[in-house]
Amino acid sequence: PTPSGMELVQKQMLATLEKVGVQQIAAQGAVFNPELHEALVAQPSAEVAANTVLMVVQKGYTLHGRLLRAARVIVSKAP
Repeated sequence: PTPSGMELVQKQMLATLEKVGVQQIAAQGAVFNPELHEALVAQPSAEVAANTVLMVVQKGYTLHGRLLRAARVIVSKAP
């Protein structure tokens, strides 16, 4: 299927932001880092190690290595 107009606009917007130095924080599956992530919920999980990001609720961004907005995440804890 061809991408919709909304998807094309989103890709162009992200490409423009990357040109000026804005980067998305890759949080999914990463170890929780309080400098980049804001934990909303700690959820028990036997499948992954404690303090691992289970789900990204809101994406975070940096500008030239400085935090613009922390990624809001759900983090695992020991069962």
